[in-house]
Amino acid sequence: MGLAVAATTSFIGNANADDAAAESAGVAPAVPVVEEEESFASIAARANDLSRDAGDRTPFTVITNGDRSDTRTAYDFEIPISGNSIPFKDIIHQEIDPETGFSKCKCILVSNMKEDDPIARKDIPEMISLASKYGRDGQFAVILSPTDQGYYEPDTSQLIRLKLASEYGYGINPATILTDKVNMLGKTALPFWRWLQSNCRTPAGLGRVEGNFEKFLVDGRTGLPLRRYPRKYKPSAIKNDIEAIIAGRPLPPAGANFREEWRSAAVEAEAGTYRFQKGLNYYD
Repeated sequence: MGLAVAATTSFIGNANADDAAAESAGVAPAVPVVEEEESFASIAARANDLSRDAGDRTPFTVITNGDRSDTRTAYDFEIPISGNSIPFKDIIHQEIDPETGFSKCKCILVSNMKEDDPIARKDIPEMISLASKYGRDGQFAVILSPTDQGYYEPDTSQLIRLKLASEYGYGINPATILTDKVNMLGKTALPFWRWLQSNCRTPAGLGRVEGNFEKFLVDGRTGLPLRRYPRKYKPSAIKNDIEAIIAGRPLPPAGANFREEWRSAAVEAEAGTYRFQKGLNYYD
């Protein structure tokens, strides 16, 4: 079915005779009522409400402190891929039935990246493994965003895409998605990434990313981020969270090493080669 709800027209009154009778009685005839086309974000929100009301899903426990005054979701944004701005819903091949609340893609792992960061050799294969296990039927997807920030990325978006495909096989599975190079911080930051950081903060309350391979789990049903992971947190350690989101269960408690990993990331951000530092690799 289509993702948007087509505009429909309903009529009050069943026949011209009824209108004539109403007019003779001094009542204005009924006129067509046109319902506006519904946005995908609105459909997603309504579908989630239906699903929750039906008892299909338990509300998640969000452990990060986001800006809850921001009512936008991931479905309100576009992300550049191969030179084109693509709606988030199309990137993950989302399908939502507004009548039943069914969502095809239920969980998305989003991460910034740098191709020659040593962590790439560990994280990218693990992300591909997660996509192979959970994304075969479209319920899960991985989105990686390279950037010139977080130290310098010399290759073009096209070359990065070719390298990741040849070295890892990333991008061959439709559940593994690579965006064009984007800015994460400053005035030129991609709106999607600015929103994501603001709405899913670290345990210390920090919004901006401090290094490559910070990871975010997004709920495909609502388009909202649920949990954020530090730079060296293994993707394979996120599998329990992914399974919970897909099943519609609350997120389990964070792993025992979760906060310690964040403390280590904060220390590394002070002096690490791949840190994001104002005046070094972003300037406003």
